[in-house]
This record gives sequence, structure tokens and C-alpha cells, in this order.
Amino acid sequence: MKIPLTKKTAIVAVIVLALVLNFSIFVKAYPLTFSPQTETLARDFSAYYMGAWRLFNNPSQVYYDGSLPNDYPIIGAPQPFKYIPNFLIWFSPFLALDYQNALSIFDIIQFLSMIPLAFFVYKLVKDKNLFLSAAVVLIVLLQPILISPSIAYDGANFLHYRMISLSIQTFSPSYLCGYTLANAHVLQNMLLVGALYFGFTKKPWLSALFFTFGAFDPRITLVAVPLLLWYNRQSLPKFVGGTAVLLTATNLPFFLYSGIGESFMQMVVTGSVVSQMYLYEYIPLYAIVALTILEVVTILNNKRKENNTKAQLTIKRTPENMMIK
Repeated sequence: MKIPLTKKTAIVAVIVLALVLNFSIFVKAYPLTFSPQTETLARDFSAYYMGAWRLFNNPSQVYYDGSLPNDYPIIGAPQPFKYIPNFLIWFSPFLALDYQNALSIFDIIQFLSMIPLAFFVYKLVKDKNLFLSAAVVLIVLLQPILISPSIAYDGANFLHYRMISLSIQTFSPSYLCGYTLANAHVLQNMLLVGALYFGFTKKPWLSALFFTFGAFDPRITLVAVPLLLWYNRQSLPKFVGGTAVLLTATNLPFFLYSGIGESFMQMVVTGSVVSQMYLYEYIPLYAIVALTILEVVTILNNKRKENNTKAQLTIKRTPENMMIK
């Protein structure tokens, strides 16, 4: 049975290729999660686990950077928790598992999130330019995979870059970093692209829900806002109102509980998290920028076609043409 080669089947083929390559990246990264990032520093997952543990055992210190005497025992110092408070809501169930098992399950969940992510991105690009759509699919699902020979994947130096950096390391494999550290930006990619998809399909409340829980890194969230507003333009009051309600409902209680909300605001104002960009944090950034560029190009092309059609109709209706007829 032959499958006809159409635009949609071509995009599906690219998606399947990206998922297969993504699986190979995950297989390479997964064994590294069973050891600390360095001899003295735990992997990024420790920030989420320790943040949730402190929520119930030492709530005033959720945003404390470093180890505390009565913390949950983790090999290596935990990474600092630096995300908005509502991130703790859906992460808290992982406390039912010990640290290593929770880390493994979380990383597997992140890889499985590629399935809905693939569906979302397919729906967003399937009717657009084939070449650009294929490029966007690879960026969203795979990320650039140019590898610098100087990078040591078992070290820490390859992880930290600034947004203004244009070196080859900036375009190194983000997903490898994300899976290796069990970092939540892999999952954030699915949540934000899901918010775009539900806006595109005119489901503003679902778009607001995905956006609310995908907004734990506000820097990337701001990049997604213009495209989210565009996709939700026909139901803008519902999306904006739903987002405001959900963000308030999921974050306000933390301002009333041991000053967690205030600690977050203080961390944002006094910390350096705004300027720091690690490789795995480029995962949703690349995806949102690529989808935004594709949408802008599509809008411009459609506008050009519309103008050409109007011009042709105008020519056909000129007095000279009508006299010829």
C-alpha cells in the first residue's frame, strides 16, 4: 500500500524523524541523571524537588539558594528554585517518590510530552509553507544539534550562556542539556505550544490554562504573549480574563502562606535570573520564535495574495475592459 506524498504526509514524516532523533538524545542523556551534575552540585531537578519539599517542611525557605541543615538529603547541593510559586502545585505529587525515582519519572514524562507537542505543532503548521513548516517542526521537536567539539557533556561549563552570546555553543543540543539535568523547560515547551494550539483552535480557556502552568519561567512567557494574543484574538476577553483568574487563583495563596510570594518577587528583583540563560532554557524560546516567524510569514503571504487578487479584479472591472467585452 503506497501512501501518497502530500504536504501533510511530508510534515508527518519530518515529525517522525524528529521524534526518533529526540529519542536517541533522551537515551544518551538518561543514564547521566543517576549522578550529580558535579561532585558538589545536584542536577536541576533538585530545585523542583527541594522547593516542593520545603513548601511542606520549611515554607519560608523555598527560595533559599543552597543547602539547609534539615533539608531532604540529596547528594550535592540543590539547585536554587527560581520559578513562579504555582509551579509547586503540580510538582508536589512527586514527593510521594524518593528523589531519584521522582527524577526518573519526571524525565520520562518530559520525553513523553513530545507526543502531544508533536500533535500541537503539526496542527499549527500543516496548512502553511512546506519548507518553513518542516524547519519549524525540527526546531520545536529537536532543537539545533550543531555540536562544538569543545563541549564536555559531563561538565558544567557547557550549560551557562548569556542571551547575547552568538558562539557555536549557543546552538548546541538544548534537549540533551534539558534531559540530562531533568530540567522542566522541556515540559514548558509542550505547555506553551499547547497554549498556542488551543488559542489557534478557539479554545481560550484551555489556552489560558496551559499558559498559566507553562508560565513558570516568565522570560520565555513574555516571548510567547504576542502570538498567544494573535491566536486568541477572536476570544481575547476570555483568554485574558481566564489567564488573569487562573494566575491569581494559583499564585495568590502563596503570598498568604509564609511569604513565599514575596520571596519570589524579591528573588526576581535582586537576583540575576533575568539575564542568565542556560542551554536548556533556549528550548521553548527557539520553539516560540520559530512559530512566530512562521505565522508572520504566513500572514504577509496571505496579505500579498489578497492584494494581488483585488488588483486583478480591479483590472477586470476597468471601463476599458468593460467596453472590450
